Amino acid sequence: MEETQTKSGKDSMQNRIGQDFSLWQLIRFAFPAILTNLCTQLFRSMDDGLFVSRYVGERALSSISLLSPVNSVIMAFAQLFAIGASTLSAQCMGRHEQKEAKRIFTRICIVAVTAGAAFAVLLNLFCDPICRFLGADEELIANSRIFVRIVFTDTPVNLLIAVFGAYYSTAGKPQMGLFCSILSGVVNIVFDILFIAVWKWGVVGSSLSTVLGEVAVCIAGLCFFFGGKHEIHFVKPGGHYMGTLQAAWKSGFSQFINSISFSLVNFVTNKTLLSILGADGIAANTIISDLRIVLNAAFVGYVTCVGPVIAYNYGSRDKVRLKRILGYNLRVWFFGTIAVTILGELLRGPLISIFFGNHIPPHLYDMTYLGLSIEFCSCMFTCGCIFVMRMFVALGSPKTASVLTLSRNFVIRLSMMLLLPWALGELGVWLAIPVSELLSFLVAAGLVIRNADNYGYGKSGVALRMQGELSQEELQEIMEAAGEDEE
Repeated sequence: MEETQTKSGKDSMQNRIGQDFSLWQLIRFAFPAILTNLCTQLFRSMDDGLFVSRYVGERALSSISLLSPVNSVIMAFAQLFAIGASTLSAQCMGRHEQKEAKRIFTRICIVAVTAGAAFAVLLNLFCDPICRFLGADEELIANSRIFVRIVFTDTPVNLLIAVFGAYYSTAGKPQMGLFCSILSGVVNIVFDILFIAVWKWGVVGSSLSTVLGEVAVCIAGLCFFFGGKHEIHFVKPGGHYMGTLQAAWKSGFSQFINSISFSLVNFVTNKTLLSILGADGIAANTIISDLRIVLNAAFVGYVTCVGPVIAYNYGSRDKVRLKRILGYNLRVWFFGTIAVTILGELLRGPLISIFFGNHIPPHLYDMTYLGLSIEFCSCMFTCGCIFVMRMFVALGSPKTASVLTLSRNFVIRLSMMLLLPWALGELGVWLAIPVSELLSFLVAAGLVIRNADNYGYGKSGVALRMQGELSQEELQEIMEAAGEDEE
């Protein structure tokens, strides 16, 4: 096996994710990633929600939102490549295997671009059948077709920037993600103003501004990772693409299933909304979903940044630091979600007015207000599930994370989305997600308690999966997955 070992002390200084963090140091380290995700989701909501709903109309917004299940499938692969590979690289860095961490990054970028190109071709070939399957009529298909032809053709770039975004924290530069998020948002909004508000290009303008923002971020990422100055950068990838992809699949499977199941839930939700509330129901749900994602975005950014830190300490078998970091996560989750819930409930009315303007039809306003009032109450449970799922991925236990993901999305969410609207009508539509998140949180809490003695965060301090160094069997499995041969 090619020698990649270095002295532990030197590596600890080299790798920012290997620091002995205090709570405030960890928050400061994650703060750029928090702002990154918050800005990304805020700008995205302004693009798809605010500009389209205000300047093009609710029907155009509904036509874009109907394609959300397709976008969720694409993001499933983005999460598979990004989260799975970045977790592998962080674990390699924890074992002082710097070269392999860089090779994994380079290989997964090549795989992501190739997969994105295949998606772009298929979506353009089968655009109309996909739109009809999702429930679009001829008027909605006309706008959806424009969105597919422009935005989904950009899928290779979209998948590549997802990989870049996951690796900025692993490379010790989470602030780069913030820069890219602001860059994307500024480019997107400037061209939204020009294309939609000034030149009245409608869905074409919204789609073009989205693509231009993604291209700008991709160029910035290529400049960063081609520079060779950071802990992760492009190197000669070697030839073990399938091994890397299999290992990334294993680490990122729960994230992949989460996005795939979210696509299925979106499909069922849109069908239910169309049958009960019509196109206005989809428009209202789009605003509710956008605001939910924005308010949860800070926590997603936090766990995305802290995930590599957890993976590093698991890879180095430092159970003391690991327990401390997991304790920090518990505090951030509890106090942060309470603050966000209160903030969301106080700002319901103004937020609806920002998206729809002052001339919103009364029935659409009432519908959205009711949905938001119920939705914001689920923030603590949603973020709790996200924290637990990402924790087990970083701890090298994707099977445990997959149990939560499968039960949360395929079993609980789908059953609630089918059962509650049937029993309660419109109220059931808005209750389905909060109730399912509460039940999923109980599953997540059970998994955390059950695994306490595996990772040393329980009262006993026992860490059955972290006794001593990696076993020969574990080492061999890691090397085979990463594509390296032993000497």
